[in-house]
Amino acid sequence: MPIQGNKRVKVLLSNMGAISTEYMGAAVRSLGINAEAMPVATTKTVQLARAHASGKECVPSHLVLGSALQFIFSENYRKDELYLLFVPITTGPCRTGQYFVYYENLFRDMRLENIVVFILSADNSYTELGGSFAKEMWKGLVLSDYLKDIQTSLRAVAENPEQALVTYEKSWRRVMDAVEFRPKDIWKELKQVAADVKKIPLKRAVAECPRVLIVGEIYVRRDDFAVGELIELMSERGIVVKVSGIAEWIHYLDFVREYALKKLIKLEKPVKRFFSKPYWDLKKLGIEEWWKHSVEKKVISILGPTGLVPETPHDMHEIMKNTQEHFVNLELNSEIAVSSGVAATAMEKGYSGIVNISPFACLIGRVIEGLFTPWARERNYPTLSVEVDGNLLPPNIVNKLNIFMVNVLRFKGGNDLSSLVDGFEGLAPEDPAEEAPVEERERELVGAAVRGNPGRDCPLSGCDGCRGCE
Repeated sequence: MPIQGNKRVKVLLSNMGAISTEYMGAAVRSLGINAEAMPVATTKTVQLARAHASGKECVPSHLVLGSALQFIFSENYRKDELYLLFVPITTGPCRTGQYFVYYENLFRDMRLENIVVFILSADNSYTELGGSFAKEMWKGLVLSDYLKDIQTSLRAVAENPEQALVTYEKSWRRVMDAVEFRPKDIWKELKQVAADVKKIPLKRAVAECPRVLIVGEIYVRRDDFAVGELIELMSERGIVVKVSGIAEWIHYLDFVREYALKKLIKLEKPVKRFFSKPYWDLKKLGIEEWWKHSVEKKVISILGPTGLVPETPHDMHEIMKNTQEHFVNLELNSEIAVSSGVAATAMEKGYSGIVNISPFACLIGRVIEGLFTPWARERNYPTLSVEVDGNLLPPNIVNKLNIFMVNVLRFKGGNDLSSLVDGFEGLAPEDPAEEAPVEERERELVGAAVRGNPGRDCPLSGCDGCRGCE
């Protein structure tokens, strides 16, 4: 059955952030393929998936399955149509690479014969559908990553964040309209987005704010439902959050391909190396990487002048050099390698803290924590690891986040930390002349945040004992 131009075939795109998923949906439809972007997940999405799961699966599997089931149980589902559920997979120690088998078995048990799981693999940077699709996919990933950066920055620096986000959404949705119906106008609309964003009143510049980089498992860090609460809590305190992009992951996959090809070339006899297939594959990959970087430069040249795109390490060779020097061997092909490396590079480039986010009991997240946290503590770098399970963050994690934000603001050099704990004004002396020194007030602040956890060491960087948890 043909897919292109066939209205009875529809591609269902799992949500990995509203902007990126909407872009990919529009790009696929522009190629003549019927596609629908799944909406941002809700608590109901997770509950629906858990009703058809064992409970041992991680949050990404529940979010993908829940969104698919929500569509199947909706009025839009038709038995006379064929649906292709897009599921990206990867190799390495990640459970997500096995879940498409679980989905296939579940749909078979539910007698949903018109649902087909459609997978693309990380082994070749998700390019199975050919050059044209790969180019559109790359353009979409880059645009959505930078548009997401602006969105998260506005949460922290706009005078009226709610109104700013409403205005911004109207602007970026015009880009999606151009992607689907007027591909030649994409850059024109992107310039209009930049012009619209410059008109939004700001209370401070991004450069003046502490920046926190969120790394970890790629699905939960990009999914608005999974990472949204973390971003909101930090943005309320004036901390600009940068979420590691999907484009970073593609650059890493290209690095892995390059690394593998160079090993194959070394296995060839010296006289045959320049005529071998790995050598010419490496040259083709170099041209591909050059083109990808040219797209990024064009996007940043348009959106960068808004002042809302935080600078982030982009040189994958520098990132992986840090990975090999401080953490793991390059033979380990996983998010573990790239997340630990980019976190270290970001701290060296002026970031004020790192958050490692992962699904509950995720091997990747825990290995990143085991590698990066000791390295960061030796250098007094603020770091926090968070595991999400589809529910609101529990009070103990919120308390740790409060302490982490204290560390971030201190690392940046901020002095006013009183807003981080509700009711902190009760700790202040009535007579301003008797106000305690800043360091002493910080200790009281952290003590208020960690009380209720007796016997636990205070994780405040450089703290010599506030006794708040006694």
